[in-house]
Amino acid sequence: MSRTDFLSNAREGWGENPPSWIVALADQCSRSNATEVAKRLDYSVAVITSVLLGNYRGSLAKVEAKVRGAFLGEVVDCPALGEIERDRCETEQGRKFFGTSANRARIFRACRGGCPHSRLKGGSDG
Repeated sequence: MSRTDFLSNAREGWGENPPSWIVALADQCSRSNATEVAKRLDYSVAVITSVLLGNYRGSLAKVEAKVRGAFLGEVVDCPALGEIERDRCETEQGRKFFGTSANRARIFRACRGGCPHSRLKGGSDG
């Protein structure tokens, strides 16, 4: 059984010099496997594969942020939580509002209230 050459796949999709976050994603897939990487990033293996091959049609910026936080150690200053990993920031933005937790409500409002790291528009989408 041959192992997938994730870096070759990335070069096929992105050219000889793929972005550093794509290389990090490929390296992590080679170190463990695409299934574990997909779980860590909260994506499917199909998404990870299509990102590496350069044909993902979803938000590459969101995938990039998750990779940078999970595998490159990038952090942001969250107005509600302080310094957190970039991938956690992305995850928090996607969570629904729960009025039963003051902390969850504070995070929800911060993500929609002008946080410079948020990809969300204002308002309530939960």
